[in-house]
Amino acid sequence: MNERRVTGVVVDAGHGGTDPGAVSGGLQEKDFTLEASLYMYDRLRELGIPAVLTRDFDEDLSREERLRRANEAFGGSSDAILISNHINAGGGKQPLSEVGLQSDLTHI
Repeated sequence: MNERRVTGVVVDAGHGGTDPGAVSGGLQEKDFTLEASLYMYDRLRELGIPAVLTRDFDEDLSREERLRRANEAFGGSSDAILISNHINAGGGKQPLSEVGLQSDLTHI
């Protein structure tokens, strides 16, 4: 089996700033992804796992800036893991009737 030593985890809170993501009834995806990402970051650190956030407050990040931050974390190591959080909604009769947290796990 291919053994890789993970150097750290980059936690990305999807959307942010002027990009709210899914919106319904005053709820915005960007707020939930930030809350989930802050929790994940704190928990990883509690467990002794090196972690960084692409953003830790509500800010605009271009795609290029988000990728730059992720790729530069941990010295650009290919043994880092990226978790990008998004909350998907849609398809039902009620707003946000089908909601799911989507975390894309990727080696960067």
